[in-house]
Amino acid sequence: MSKYLLLSFFVFIFFDVNAQSLPIDFESDITINNFENFDGGTAEIVSNPLVNSINPSATVAKIIRNGGTIWSGSKIALSNPLDFTSNSAISMKVFTSAPIGTVVKFKLEGNGETERDVTTTVSNEWETLTWDFTGAPTEFTDLVFMFDFGNVGDGTNTSTFYFDDINQFSNGIQIDLPIDFEDPNVNYTLFDFGGSYASLDIDPMDEYNHVVKVIKTEEAAAWAGTTISTLAGLANYIPLQLDDSKMYVRVWTPAVGIPVRLKVEDANDPTHTCETESLTTVANDWEVMEFDFNNQAPGTELLSVGLNMGWMYNKASIFFNFGTEGSVTGEQTYYFDDVNFNEFILNDASILDSKSINIFPNPSNENWTISFENEIIRMIQIYDINGKLILNQKFHSELIHINSNSFNSGNYLIKIFTETGEHTIILQKIE
Repeated sequence: MSKYLLLSFFVFIFFDVNAQSLPIDFESDITINNFENFDGGTAEIVSNPLVNSINPSATVAKIIRNGGTIWSGSKIALSNPLDFTSNSAISMKVFTSAPIGTVVKFKLEGNGETERDVTTTVSNEWETLTWDFTGAPTEFTDLVFMFDFGNVGDGTNTSTFYFDDINQFSNGIQIDLPIDFEDPNVNYTLFDFGGSYASLDIDPMDEYNHVVKVIKTEEAAAWAGTTISTLAGLANYIPLQLDDSKMYVRVWTPAVGIPVRLKVEDANDPTHTCETESLTTVANDWEVMEFDFNNQAPGTELLSVGLNMGWMYNKASIFFNFGTEGSVTGEQTYYFDDVNFNEFILNDASILDSKSINIFPNPSNENWTISFENEIIRMIQIYDINGKLILNQKFHSELIHINSNSFNSGNYLIKIFTETGEHTIILQKIE
């Protein structure tokens, strides 16, 4: 065998031993030689510290962080670049004694780099964490693990991290407007920044409705917020125009007068942005907030300028109590739902025979009662005579009551969405 052929053989053996492909379970397919440690992180293969139904594996990986830098960790090289075209997310089981809320950074390197952060939700227990890489290019060949990112490890149990079962999978259909957080096939991954932490949750006022809960921590920056999608943004561009410039978001906040900012941008160019802001008008209850991008927030770019330069927007972020640090207010909880452009349409529902609706009294000077027989009301929207949406509320009942005390005298159009269609009726408010 020639020396050149022998050299090629050993090069092949080296890469075959040290390069992996997903999924990785740390059983027979990987050894300590597969890890490349850096800056204070040390990885090894060990016995599972807690064998249970969540993770019955015999062996797992462990990283101890002891000194070094705030980004210390270890990485594994893959034999082929990752492709996020259809399988957009990576999951991994994690066990640690570190406090709940510890940041786990998953970084991809190769031809360029990208990274995502998630936080732990349990301590001394296995959990499956997910990092969404929707829209990431197919150029990454290294998995980089950085546990408790931002802090220097001290070698103790709280700086020791076990992980296992790294998989790539489809995280659902890319999100798009309108957004109601009800479709199990849609990828509702959210991206937080600045000390804001958002998660899908149950409506505190309606157990049948799914919403997003946002916690703005005491450590949150004044600009803390949540991107209402993955970093890849929405599936389609938001059709903002000067004569069609409004978006609506249903929100729940603990006080009146809280500034809520909505920002749109191009996911491919973060310098192309437009921002606007509104103040809450109710406390401890839901309200529909209107965001008109013709009324740009101070110090931000005009919608007209962006449109004239050909900017397009396919990404939206929401900021609660914008401009105030968490240290001023203490930790606060907010909710949002039903992110819509212009007017909300529920599943392209057909207009049904309004004779099946019973509304009484109509006209009314106090309350309207709406009832159906064998029909579940899912949502109602009320518009004034100028077409402005003034009420947008979800239900799950055959009988609902609407208090009209806050309405001025006159006619209103109500759209009633049931499980089979849409009903449109004129309401009358009298003194």
